[in-house]
Amino acid sequence: MKIRVVIERPFGRVELEGGNLDEIIEELESFPEWHDIIDNLVLTAAPQEFPPSERESLSGIISRSEEGPLITLPRERLSDKEAIGLLLYAQDPKAIEPKRIGRLLELSGRPSSGFGARLSEMRREGLVVREDGAYRLSPVGKRWVEDLINRLKGGE
Repeated sequence: MKIRVVIERPFGRVELEGGNLDEIIEELESFPEWHDIIDNLVLTAAPQEFPPSERESLSGIISRSEEGPLITLPRERLSDKEAIGLLLYAQDPKAIEPKRIGRLLELSGRPSSGFGARLSEMRREGLVVREDGAYRLSPVGKRWVEDLINRLKGGE
């Protein structure tokens, strides 16, 4: 008897198959490694730089400082996930370590003890990928932030 597990991801479906439950468990244990490899392949297939016009779209939302990008919008206009997404977008294509994300949120007047949980949620949703302990937006995450920027610019 064959056992099949199907996992839906933003980039498509991943199917695991085994002859017994132990084989499936073994494959599932190695799945996080596969997930990172697949995410990295998806990222390298996507364009790494965005045009200057998109950088200009961050004016009024993000300011540059010696520490890095800082959010200039009032706290009530953005959720913590949206704030993290904007910071990652402003640093693209560089990945940012969680400690630095926390610092940038704090400097932006958005201290958040739960930002690590938001990063985990964003990773599960396919919005960010983790590379060597740092985070960057996935192609899906970039589109999500671009939609957010359009909504923020349109709401002013």
